[in-house]
Amino acid sequence: MNINFKEDLKTTLTNCEDPFRAIKDIQDENGIALAQIRPALPLLDLLGVKRLDFHLAVLDDMKDRLIKRIQELAQHDDKQQLEILLEKSFAVINLTHVTPIVMEIVKYMPRIPDKYVKYITEHEQIYSRAPIELKRLIWTDNHTLFQKELQPIIAQYLTNVEEQLLQCDHNYFLQLPKQRRQTSPTIQSLVHMIGTNIKLYDIVRTSLQKLFQRTKIAHYSSLRLLLLMAFHDLENNSVSKSDSIHIFVWTLDAALKERKLDVKKQREIEQFLDAHARDTDIINKHIPFVLADPNIISILAKSCVLLLHKQVDDEMPLPRSNKELQFLLKLLNMGLCAWDVLDGAMSYHDPIDSRLLTHYLPYLIRLIVENRLNTDTSSSSILKLLLPQTEFVQYMINNRLACQLFLRFIIEIYHQKQFWLATQLIPYLNELVEYGSADKLFLHQFVYFVRQSVEPIHYIGILLDKFFVLQAQGHEFILYYGLILLKHVLHKTNGTNLVSKYLSVSLKPSHNHSIFIHDKYQQLVHDYDECIRQIQSREHIQQQTSTDKQNSFSIFH
Repeated sequence: MNINFKEDLKTTLTNCEDPFRAIKDIQDENGIALAQIRPALPLLDLLGVKRLDFHLAVLDDMKDRLIKRIQELAQHDDKQQLEILLEKSFAVINLTHVTPIVMEIVKYMPRIPDKYVKYITEHEQIYSRAPIELKRLIWTDNHTLFQKELQPIIAQYLTNVEEQLLQCDHNYFLQLPKQRRQTSPTIQSLVHMIGTNIKLYDIVRTSLQKLFQRTKIAHYSSLRLLLLMAFHDLENNSVSKSDSIHIFVWTLDAALKERKLDVKKQREIEQFLDAHARDTDIINKHIPFVLADPNIISILAKSCVLLLHKQVDDEMPLPRSNKELQFLLKLLNMGLCAWDVLDGAMSYHDPIDSRLLTHYLPYLIRLIVENRLNTDTSSSSILKLLLPQTEFVQYMINNRLACQLFLRFIIEIYHQKQFWLATQLIPYLNELVEYGSADKLFLHQFVYFVRQSVEPIHYIGILLDKFFVLQAQGHEFILYYGLILLKHVLHKTNGTNLVSKYLSVSLKPSHNHSIFIHDKYQQLVHDYDECIRQIQSREHIQQQTSTDKQNSFSIFH
């Protein structure tokens, strides 16, 4: 392509004797060299059509034709012709209207010369318009650039999850995993970016694990699992098959779908772990990272607590003799202590603390039994089997597994509407605010099941008094979810009385709370005032109706 660029044009116009003649020569040399078009140019001039607009319109038409022709060459696997086209056209890649044509050639090239890749990488405007096929090739060798592309996508994923956890109308943990990954723009973006490039997938997987180890944010684990299963959904995809724990994650995904980890799936997981017992990368690296997924933690903790209830119903062996329960506990402990395992401070083969099996879990079982045997379920009656508070709480503080099981135990007893037992145990949440009870992951599920299960607002009042009010000023998200509970009871019978009790003082945010919390509070105040107006309006109408009836009665009598 012998095209005169602007420096050449500048030189020509500067040194010429007749500028008009020089311009005409330039137009003749660089214009559209078709004899049948030239007679039309004066007519276009008379109509006021600029030559630039005309050339751009023709260029757009030519661009579409060229792209179609390039696609035909690619279908016929004419690599030599594509190479020639790329060599000739790359000189004009900076021209905005020509860039798509060059990129279309690049897309179908089996191998792109390094000099072209280097040039595109160094020029942001050209790189931004590169096809994904070329970007994958660039990212494979330029990890820094790939990480730069990844960061906003991963950050957006975390933002989306946090927003979902602040919504209690739907339980984040009950969403089907396949639906979650198919409706997640961030998951689909990552799948599109990686394509079938196993090296890029490994970079993403490694990056997520490093972020998890650095920040201890468990949602990175969720993203790792969702991404793997998104490739699994594509079927026969080389990326999912390249992951050494594909089968393990597939089994966990099925458990999430069914919302339980049954005996069959437990055996499949156990067989996988036994088969890879000597592979330290799998056992002490990939497995704990995946098990740290909050969704997996939730399903494992739930399975353990339901097994405790089942032991009461079916007279199953006690925890120290129950192999099924012990295996679930081992998986749960691995997920809860994933940071320690990844840092080498713990191992998959470390045993569960014997006191958990011989003292702590049997005590929880005794609580279930006493709750069923207790005939007086009034809030004034108290548990007879409570351990000394310091001993019970201190064990949960020192043992993450015990603490997680207790938090899930609280959720389940509310879900099963065992309000008398729940009322007795709620005060213990105050001792665990630094160990999980103030965490969004717990509060989201807890408040969701309270709203779903508790009808008498009396029990919600007890919950607010014994936990939310006591911790609201020191823990922002406890206050936030307390306000959600108030909004939930607002339109129930006597709900306005309960809301007014807490709204003015005990659950009112201070200057230390964020604007987000203050906005939530003001919204609730507005809803409360509106509800009061509606009640007063109904009472006024009822009173007016009653007065009219009395007046009507007096007229006829």
